[in-house]
Amino acid sequence: MDIGKQTVSVISFVVDGTPVAQPRHRATARGGFVHHYLPSEHPIHAYKQSIVVKASEQNVATIEGAVRLDLLFSFLHPKRSKNTKAQFKISKPDLDNLEKAVMDSLTDSGIWCDDAQVVEKHSAKIFGDTQGTCITIRAIEFPIVIK
Repeated sequence: MDIGKQTVSVISFVVDGTPVAQPRHRATARGGFVHHYLPSEHPIHAYKQSIVVKASEQNVATIEGAVRLDLLFSFLHPKRSKNTKAQFKISKPDLDNLEKAVMDSLTDSGIWCDDAQVVEKHSAKIFGDTQGTCITIRAIEFPIVIK
């Protein structure tokens, strides 16, 4: 447990800005060895850093057990769209790649030890009036008994 940080069962915060999906790493050969990398100018770096900063501002102790993760990714309506009501976004980026970027960032922030702790997850991507990522993490504290 971290000193000076509080233990909580629910953490919830919003990261402003356009959600960015985790891209595939690029590969290059150097000295006969394959090297994988992401270009330094890719927007994923800034997005993940903003998640780490927001998560760190929560000032909570690292969760060590099972967690449930709820994610809502909100994108602005396309300018050509006449429909301004909230609706599901069924186009790219893929939901699983958006989730991966958030989960990696939360691991880097120290909210939890490893994203393998996520045992339950609910995610959605929508068009809305604002863009951002709503993140809610719940510690799962009930025992599971198998007979």
